[in-house]
Amino acid sequence: MAKDVRTIFKNEQIKNYSIRGGSTMFWIELIIVLAIIFLGVRKGGTFLAMAGGIGMLIMTFILHVKPSDPPITVILIMIAVICAAATMQACGGLDFLVKIAEKILRKNPKLITILAPIVSYIFTFMCGTGHIVYSLLPVINEIAIDTGVRPERPISASIVSSQQAITACPISAATVGILAFMAESPYTQVNIFTLLLVCIPATLIGTVAAALAVIKKGKELEDDPEFQARVASGQIEDFTKKHIEEKKTTKEAKLSVAIFLTAMVGIVLLGAVKQLVPVIDDDGTKLPLTTVIEIFMLVAAAVMILLTKLDSNKVLDQPVFRTGMFAVVLAFGLCWLVNTFIGDQASFITDNMSSLTNQYPWIYIVAVFIVGAITTSQSSTTMIMVPIGIALGLPANIIVAGWIACSSNYFIPASGQCVAAIAFDSAGTTRIGKFVLNHSYMIPGLVCTSVSVVAAVLIGAVIF
Repeated sequence: MAKDVRTIFKNEQIKNYSIRGGSTMFWIELIIVLAIIFLGVRKGGTFLAMAGGIGMLIMTFILHVKPSDPPITVILIMIAVICAAATMQACGGLDFLVKIAEKILRKNPKLITILAPIVSYIFTFMCGTGHIVYSLLPVINEIAIDTGVRPERPISASIVSSQQAITACPISAATVGILAFMAESPYTQVNIFTLLLVCIPATLIGTVAAALAVIKKGKELEDDPEFQARVASGQIEDFTKKHIEEKKTTKEAKLSVAIFLTAMVGIVLLGAVKQLVPVIDDDGTKLPLTTVIEIFMLVAAAVMILLTKLDSNKVLDQPVFRTGMFAVVLAFGLCWLVNTFIGDQASFITDNMSSLTNQYPWIYIVAVFIVGAITTSQSSTTMIMVPIGIALGLPANIIVAGWIACSSNYFIPASGQCVAAIAFDSAGTTRIGKFVLNHSYMIPGLVCTSVSVVAAVLIGAVIF
């Protein structure tokens, strides 16, 4: 009778065979996981999540690996946060925030290269999605041209900073993911308060560094041949004569923003002051902070609808809801596969790799950066790499600093934000070079990531 595949792979003869000291089964399962990720990235979209099911089929039915539980906590928090953010968008809250950003930038046009990335960072931080930068790009482009500043400078730095802010926002899918993983691990010192205490200053320092890195990048507009050719052909719009009809902000929009931010502050406050968290068991067990996030976000969404009298069906049509639910599906399919692999190979990872990564922690950080560049998604990278960092037993500051490196979707400029920014730059200064990697985002991106990671390692060593 033929033995099943797993028995064959795990007999003593093969078990003793190693590839650089690692078991054959580890490498087989790792290749399967990497192949699934590669296939998912190639096809794009929600297929990356669906491909996780293919991997689970191979792992369970063929290799007889015991499946881990799906990341239920991560999924539930994501759904709650998405509901709140999408409800705020349906109420007009995101449009209201964009209007505030525009006023800030127009009051200080000569500082556009410094202010635009900072404003983009703040608004992503407040909204939980980097997609808000789409609304800011036309304003940044217009002010830059009117002021005589090369648009590539503020635009490229703004794209990078808006993505880096994802790892500082308390309600982004990536942050929710790492918090959920940490809550179910021995790293109890990493909670929403301590995480933000490290990530906010680290990523803000990186954002400012990125802006300074491009403040003199490229030719001035008056010397740029592409810009001058567009001016001569009449392609450049005279923004000084353009009349922009300002839409009136409704009280419902302002109210939704106030409710959303109040919920965020409440979550962070409860994370900082444990005494405020209710006890739910006789042994003194406190309500988990992950549950607090779920409750507060759902309540925020409900209060918005009740006070603004919004038709709740409109929430389902919002862009934030659609992009957020993609992250949920991804957490289910892809993260389930990665967790199953880690669960089956936990002892091998601990025994054979933890010493190497603890001695050379930059290996883990670089690995996160590479995965982030390939998947072009912070949430995807979080689902893949944070459990590995936990399994390796790395110091908390290294895991968090490495996680910050997941905002590397600029490296291969194929993400929606990178492509959109090129289209919004009417001067033609933001571009992808002949060799692909010599693009406008590379310098500010590498500077932002490097500075943010180093700052997180140093600050995290004190906080954790």
